[in-house]
This record gives sequence, structure tokens and C-alpha cells, in this order.
Amino acid sequence: MSLSQRLDLKQTQQLRMTPQLTQAIALLQLSASELLNRVAEEVDKNPILDLDRSRPVSGGLAPTGGEDFDRAASVAEAVTLRAHLLSQLGGLRAKRDTLSLAMALVDELNADGRLTAPLFEIADRYGVMVGKVEQALALVQSCDPAGVGARSLGECFALQLDERGMLDPAMREICTNLADIAGPGRADLIARTALDKEAFEARLALLRDLDPRPGQAFAQDATAPTVVPDVIVRRLGQEQGGGWQVELNSETLPRVLVNDIYASEVSASGEEAARFISNCKASASWLVRALEQRAHSILKVSEALLRHQRAFFEQGEIALLPLSMATLAEGIGVHESTVSRVVANKYITTPHGMRELRSFFSQGVTSTSRTSGFAAGAVHARLRKLIAQENRARPLSDEALVLILREDGVDIARRTVAKYRDVMGIPSSVQRRRLNSATRG
Repeated sequence: MSLSQRLDLKQTQQLRMTPQLTQAIALLQLSASELLNRVAEEVDKNPILDLDRSRPVSGGLAPTGGEDFDRAASVAEAVTLRAHLLSQLGGLRAKRDTLSLAMALVDELNADGRLTAPLFEIADRYGVMVGKVEQALALVQSCDPAGVGARSLGECFALQLDERGMLDPAMREICTNLADIAGPGRADLIARTALDKEAFEARLALLRDLDPRPGQAFAQDATAPTVVPDVIVRRLGQEQGGGWQVELNSETLPRVLVNDIYASEVSASGEEAARFISNCKASASWLVRALEQRAHSILKVSEALLRHQRAFFEQGEIALLPLSMATLAEGIGVHESTVSRVVANKYITTPHGMRELRSFFSQGVTSTSRTSGFAAGAVHARLRKLIAQENRARPLSDEALVLILREDGVDIARRTVAKYRDVMGIPSSVQRRRLNSATRG
């Protein structure tokens, strides 16, 4: 057998992300204020770019200067909680789908860093099993600051104690039952921890050193509005046909201008300067295209949402229909991940108030006629209405609510009613009866 060297040519196809495509994808998922930050950074780096200040570019920053106030120069350097978490998740080794879901969960956190939406609702929204959401949440909870991604105050404390190596069985029991610390169940809680009163008080002292709101360390100035609608949906008058109009909020769309005069002057300085300006022009061109594509994608998804959820815009949350991102993506000819990025951190103004774009996606509950069914939000609205109208002396049980909902066409199980009721913070019929009796007494 002889050994020899040989040179072979092979033709293969590969899909690679260019820097320009990466930039376009990154811009797509930014909120209005984050987009302004990013554009301001590009303007600062590119001498031939200018921000068009003929109109306000964002309602998310509070003006603090006079007529010559420079918005680009006012962009805060503080890192947001979202950016802080995404940078950490980007360095973790995990399955791609789990990591993508973890990044989506970051957008579900409130300002305190708490996850308020129930896992089953998030699973419905993204069309995955609850177990997959739990895996993604574990990645988020592994990030700094400790306690972020918690679903309750007790879990927030437990995560911080675990990071410090102080989460023993006694502390875990205390964190799980915080409500019993100052209530009638205190003595029973002490017994379950197997601690004496002095040791129990020492454990409570540890809780006072923990941060109940870890996300607030990254909070922005509370005087500036934090939510700006990206999309506005309004009903047209009869003289205009009485239909619906979808438009982008111009205040959330920063417009960049290329200073061709300055570019020409610098290019004339020499060959090296000309090459530099040529690169600047290419970068500016890609930024302009990315901003245009971002606006086009948001409008395209919003128009599709109006078509799929028209009943909501006409009747309110009670008419919200089940909808997955995959279904909408297929309908408009884009990838599901594009829809996910478009609806991240975006808000829409409707006749029924402002809400997140992502809130329109849910698998929900089937109907008794096996048609399209009802979104979870629609069932929540029906439950709230039924309980608000019930006889306070004889509150409706979960079984009674099931029967009424089924008469209304909602095919739902009793355990699902109980789950939705718990999510909305509504007590059971027995607890409501006691509360009503105490109020009358």
C-alpha cells in the first residue's frame, strides 16, 4: 500500500450569515428605544450619516434640552436588562431551539426581572411542550443577576440563596411558603423546617439581605415613557369605506440621511480617503435598507394579524382566536423566526387599548363545534365576565363555569378552568363565598 499526497476539488453549498444580514436580523427584534440607540451608534461611527430631526424619532426618550438638543448624543450608555441577559445567553452552550426559546423568555420578563406569564401559556404561544419552556427558563435563571427569571418572590430568593450556596432544605421550605412567615401558619412552618425559633429568625434575617427586584438595577429613568406603540390600528369612517387601517408609528422610525456633499469633499482628498468614504457609503446603504426592511416586516406582520384577529379588533379580547407564529409565517411567506423577531418588544395601539404584538399568539381552547376555537385570553375574558356577574351569595363553582362555557361553545375541562382562574388571581367559589360573607358582615 503506497501513501501519497493528492489535491482534490469539491463543490459544496453553504449558507453563511453575512455581517449585513446579521445587522438586519438584529435590528428587526429591537424595541423603539433600542433601535434609536443602535442607529445613534451607527451615526456616531459613520461620518457621512445624519439623523433626520425634522420630526421626533422616538417617544421613549424624555427631551431635556432646548432647541439645539441632540437626541443622538442623549442616548444613555446604561445597559438594559434585556441586553445584559442576551449577551450572557449568547455565550452558553445549549441546543439551538432551547437557546432561542430562552432568548424569547427574556422578552417575557417584567422590569423587576420576574416572569409573570404562566409556563403553559408561553408553551401555547410558541407551540412547544411545557418541559421545553422549563429547560429554557433554567438557562435564563442561570444568568446574572441572581433571581432573574423567577416566577414568584420565593423562587427569586431561592435562586439568590442557591448562588450563595445557602439554599439548604430549611431555607427552601421558607422560600416556598413565604406567606406563612407572618401568618397563622408560622408555627407549622417552623416545625417543618426543624429549626428552633432563634435559628428560624436567623434564617429570616438572611432574606432581608436579598434583592426582591433584581431587574431594577437595569431600570431606565422612570420619568421617561417606557412603552411606545410601533403600530397603530384604527377603524376608518364610513366616508372612507368603514374598514381598518394599519400604519406604523412614525415616531418609532428613526430616519438616517447620507451627507453626499461631505462624502464628495472627503473623497477628493486622496485615494485613501476615497476608499474610506466608499466603505462608509456601503455601510450607510446597508443600514438604510435594514431600517426599511424592518419597517416593511413589522407592517406586513401587523396586517396579517389584523386579518387573522379581525374579530378581536371589532369585539375585544373575548373574540381573540388561537393563532401560532408558524401559521402566520406560512400565510405571509416568511420563516417563523422572522415573525418571532418582529413581534418581540413591539406594541400595537387598538380600539381596545395598547398591547404587545406577541399577545395575539396562543393555541387556546377548541370549540364544541370543533371550529377554530378560542384563544386563552378570550377564555380568560369570559371567565372574568361570568364571575363578575355571579350571585355573590352563591358564587359559581368551576363545574358550573364549565357548563356555562360549553353552552357558549367553549370545549373546556374543569381543571383548565381552575388553572385559568388561578392565573388570573381569582379565588375558588368557596373562598369567594367566604370573602363576600366577610364583606357583608
